[in-house]
Amino acid sequence: TSTNRASVWSPLAQMLYKVPDSRDQVRLALTRTFKAPAASNLIPRRFTTPNNSQTDPDYRGNPDLKPELATGIDASYEHYWAEKALLSASVSVRRISDYTRQGLLFEDGRWIQTPVNDGDALTRSLELEAKFPLSAVMQNVPDIDLRASLARNWSRVDAVPGPDNRLDQQVPVSGTLGVDYKTPGGKLTTGASFAFKNGGNVRVNVEQSRYQSVRRELDVYALWKLNPTYQLRLAATNLLAQDTVSESRYVDDNGVQRRTTFSDGQAVARVTLESRF
Repeated sequence: TSTNRASVWSPLAQMLYKVPDSRDQVRLALTRTFKAPAASNLIPRRFTTPNNSQTDPDYRGNPDLKPELATGIDASYEHYWAEKALLSASVSVRRISDYTRQGLLFEDGRWIQTPVNDGDALTRSLELEAKFPLSAVMQNVPDIDLRASLARNWSRVDAVPGPDNRLDQQVPVSGTLGVDYKTPGGKLTTGASFAFKNGGNVRVNVEQSRYQSVRRELDVYALWKLNPTYQLRLAATNLLAQDTVSESRYVDDNGVQRRTTFSDGQAVARVTLESRF
């Protein structure tokens, strides 16, 4: 058995300023956040692979793993320019200590992947968001709501040489587009959303790097209110059924080893009867 216990002083300060003579507002927050390790990263049991190598290692948790601590600042400006219409821009900067990454060991003739704390990391982000009813820009139109968002993220891990020494789970660029339509009377609501997440290369350490392909997802739904108690929901997700590609690379004096994984995309349809009590 193993025990992992950690505690941290985590203060939070927030400010909200409402701009005079408008509905606009400015938000500012100073934070110190605590991210505990996942339980699977703490269990020291080893899970073996049949073709053990640098790109397909065994996995073992680390019971001595420390939580990540992040000190940061968040700021946003929210502009309400019509009824239910919002434009916002937000930025954030965080300094992470005891950053957790996947380490690679060679032990008793086998390669083992295990999470380790490895110094500091810096992250920055910029996010833009817009949501508004179509009636805010046009007259005599159906009850349609539009929404969109765009996020750009940057990061740097101090202990890993560049290029591409960013957080291995971070998505550099992501965006969403969505539309919702409600029929007169509100009996039927339909909508669709499209999400984009780019991939690219990530350098995990001096020898290891990973690649993840771009992901595109299209979802649609329809919600029919049968009566005040029951409603029927039909949803279809991942309609583009895009295949994804991921790759692990290990480079040393003996050359390059690659392991490429192809995953077939599948669309999913679901029908749900919902009841309210």
